[in-house]
Amino acid sequence: MEKEIEAVRKKFPKSEEWVEISRPGKHPRFPNADVRLGMAIDLDRCDGCGECALACMRENNVPCVNPQEAEKGRYMHWLELRGNVPVMCAHCGDAPCEKVCPTGAAVASPDGFSAMVYPRCIGTRFCGANCPLHIRKFNYMSAEENGLAYKFNPEVPIRPQGVMEKCSLCIQRMQDARIREKTLGGEWLGKGVSTACAEACPKRAIVFGNWLDPDSDLVRCTQGRGVFAPASVARFFPAVVYLRDKV
Repeated sequence: MEKEIEAVRKKFPKSEEWVEISRPGKHPRFPNADVRLGMAIDLDRCDGCGECALACMRENNVPCVNPQEAEKGRYMHWLELRGNVPVMCAHCGDAPCEKVCPTGAAVASPDGFSAMVYPRCIGTRFCGANCPLHIRKFNYMSAEENGLAYKFNPEVPIRPQGVMEKCSLCIQRMQDARIREKTLGGEWLGKGVSTACAEACPKRAIVFGNWLDPDSDLVRCTQGRGVFAPASVARFFPAVVYLRDKV
């Protein structure tokens, strides 16, 4: 896994082009919702160590690829280091990928992130072609048949050949938190859980939370900071953004 992460790092020696945006707010599709999940990545803290990418692969059973697929650049990583900066699905509020999916496999979640319903995916790859970041990955081969499927996390199923894969914001963790809260008679509003990449970051450069909760660590960490997004997705209301100190 570490070798693949380094190979992808070399594939993207330059970082994205950044533009300043407003702090994410309500999801355009769910204006009455109390939750819009997302992340902020602090560019002044991140040193590109790659621990986030490794944690993502382990948490979500992201497969490695064989040498033939690697030669074509067909890595399955949901999180890539581009110019030493972590880049994953931006979970756009007006997601271009969702608009072209013919089966509803790419769909907006009521929690405000862009989800994948794998049983619906028939592998048209329209979503990948329409993603400005090109961060969705098509599973060209069967990882299990090639002996490259690693089941580190029993809560996450290994995806079959022929589907598109992407960052889910560790949806399995959200589901567990929601069930726990419901068992206690409450409603889960995004607290008490984090993503694998955020937990693994030694610099605490990645913060997960609810953009609609003013008391969340996510909202607090943006105070007094410049909020940025890759230029290619800035106009699509991303929920995963980047922070820099204001000059």
